[in-house]
Amino acid sequence: MNARQIEIFHAVMRSGTLSGAASFLGISQPAVSKAMRTIETRLGFKLLRPVKGRLYPTPEAQRLLPDADRIINELSAFDRLAGEVKTGGAGLVRVAASSSAATALLPASTLAFQQANPAVRISSYLLPARYVAEAVTAGEADFGLALSPVQLPGLSVRTLGGSRMVCIAPTGHPLLARETVTPADLDPFPLISFGSETHFGQLLDQAFERGGARRRVGLQVTSSIVAASYVQRAIGVALVDSFTLNAGLSGFDWRPFTPAVVLPVTVMSQGNHLLSRHATALIRSIESTVQAWTGAPSARRRKPN
Repeated sequence: MNARQIEIFHAVMRSGTLSGAASFLGISQPAVSKAMRTIETRLGFKLLRPVKGRLYPTPEAQRLLPDADRIINELSAFDRLAGEVKTGGAGLVRVAASSSAATALLPASTLAFQQANPAVRISSYLLPARYVAEAVTAGEADFGLALSPVQLPGLSVRTLGGSRMVCIAPTGHPLLARETVTPADLDPFPLISFGSETHFGQLLDQAFERGGARRRVGLQVTSSIVAASYVQRAIGVALVDSFTLNAGLSGFDWRPFTPAVVLPVTVMSQGNHLLSRHATALIRSIESTVQAWTGAPSARRRKPN
């Protein structure tokens, strides 16, 4: 079935009569009847059956209706977007981002972008870094953001800056009396951290080894935001990327962690596709936020202990 045939089938199913569909589509009833016969011939099964002089949908037609609804809605959305692009007044930017990039960096960058581009819509997806890259290569997102480097064929990756890992602890925790926190300082306390099979975990294992300690994980997590949620409830302390400090969470404070662990802030796009002007403008806004945040985490005001 082509798009026009799906439109006619959908109109017949939703109006309940051939005449109703013809009126809705602005064509004659014979044209609708002919189109339905053509569709049935192409599909190889009946869509309508006569009962006491009236036509009723077959079970097969009923099974097709949900997908027809979806396709018609998508076509309508495409028509609206095409009209917006034609007038130059609006657009859509689809962004896939991981962890703190999605929950802290992107929201902070969006405000300035939308003030300059009020008619542009943003669609944001929170995914693990690997899936961010796959969404970009599949064309499901215009670009992606992650704090873990991912390389896939056809993927263009650019580094916007770096986010240092910091130690967070519940307000009033003994660790907060220190100017900096080392691996040895963490040993007496329950550590909320990443598994050694993850990129973050591997970097931390190396840092602990350089610091002459062994990383013992009491509660394993897969994102900094989740780690911070446990720290809020005084379940332990954690090492998280510094962007987590800008996610609007409370109930904990932080200190720099040494030896330094720096996470690359990367933007991913399809190597053979040009980004739209709106996507490019949003990336510029994100880059400005990264530069403002990654100067020196220790320069941020700390709460008194």
